[in-house]
Amino acid sequence: METNRKVWVIRLLVLGALVVGLNAKPASAQVLRGKFTLPSEVRWGFATLPAGDYSFTLDKGTVDSRVTITRGARFVARILTNGIDEATSDRSEMILQDGAVRELSLPQIGLTLFYPAHNPRHLMASNKPQIAQIIPVAATGAGR
Repeated sequence: METNRKVWVIRLLVLGALVVGLNAKPASAQVLRGKFTLPSEVRWGFATLPAGDYSFTLDKGTVDSRVTITRGARFVARILTNGIDEATSDRSEMILQDGAVRELSLPQIGLTLFYPAHNPRHLMASNKPQIAQIIPVAATGAGR
């Protein structure tokens, strides 16, 4: 009886390890890391980032392409994209429009990420002209 119980426990442990192994994220998922400097306060999604130096990581393996932003060792925000397309620029850059991030171009991984316009008046059209600013992004490479 004791032997049957041990065999049953071993089978259960092997089955559990198999299930965990099949559901694990592949080790080949790429993470892109980069840095940028904001010359002034910027809105990005629901976050407001003061001027300064920032780092980011982007897990290309995720469906929503979340960008995690840090300042030094401190977590600042996790931003979800509004849309993704193939990279059309050969430069890593962030496009700002009216003080908000609108695009993040990352040719290293072949993607441009898009973000919605920030408008505190429930997305009403703005009467002022749209002025774009380009912020260089230094991608420090893809890793695992």
